[in-house]
Amino acid sequence: MKENRGKREKFLKKSKRTVSEALRSRDMLLSGVTKTIDDLNKIINQLVERLEDWYGIYFPELKLEDHMKYAELVMMLDRGDMDKKELSKVVGQKKADEIASKAQKTLGTKLEPEDLAQCHSLARSILEMDKLRTGYEEYQKKLAEELCPNMSIVGGADIAAKLVSHIGSLNKLAMLPSSTIQVLGAEKALFKHLKNKKVRPPKHGLIFQHARIASSPKSVRGKIARALANKLSMAAKADAFTKRDISKKLKTEFDERYNEIMDNYRKAKEGKGKKE
Repeated sequence: MKENRGKREKFLKKSKRTVSEALRSRDMLLSGVTKTIDDLNKIINQLVERLEDWYGIYFPELKLEDHMKYAELVMMLDRGDMDKKELSKVVGQKKADEIASKAQKTLGTKLEPEDLAQCHSLARSILEMDKLRTGYEEYQKKLAEELCPNMSIVGGADIAAKLVSHIGSLNKLAMLPSSTIQVLGAEKALFKHLKNKKVRPPKHGLIFQHARIASSPKSVRGKIARALANKLSMAAKADAFTKRDISKKLKTEFDERYNEIMDNYRKAKEGKGKKE
């Protein structure tokens, strides 16, 4: 009997160790792909700046907020022979007409074919890196949904991945209080506050990238960030330890709290407007 109990305990320990090692490997993969995406974002942004400076010598009037569309246009544009039909497929007819008009009276310098070929080469590299980034983002989403499904639904797979990557592992994240999760990624601002109490503490870190925080008025971002961090903390514990699916409950509670915060904000704003 004792021998059987001993074997069972040994088997359970081995099973826990195997599961723990498997989780660590997924943590490392998620962390690796998240950091790779961050690196690609920085590299792509820097190369787009170089491309805009470089191609701006030839066509300074060409301005687009969408960096990938800008790179596409660099690949296909010829100031002297503008194909508006092809151009409209990328930017729409109105913008195509505008670009064609600007090309006719550009202040840009004429470049040799070899010079333009180098611009095209850089634009091509940017577009290829964007495809690479898209592939990694899909892989990141898959890993995050597999490793931390509750967090991925509550805060989004991207934020879940960044939080796990930032702290090093899901288990470590699950051990943190929600107040710490709220400011993860804002350590520099937090240290400044701790050194000098006159400096205001950060209200949010990585979770600021959540659409409901980023798009909200500044005065309520802290409250929304606190509500989201609270639910993410619970989600992390469930993902790391109990493995229970509580995502629907947590998401509903966060949505209700968000709506409450925004309703109070609108009422306060309306009340202030009436007084004035």
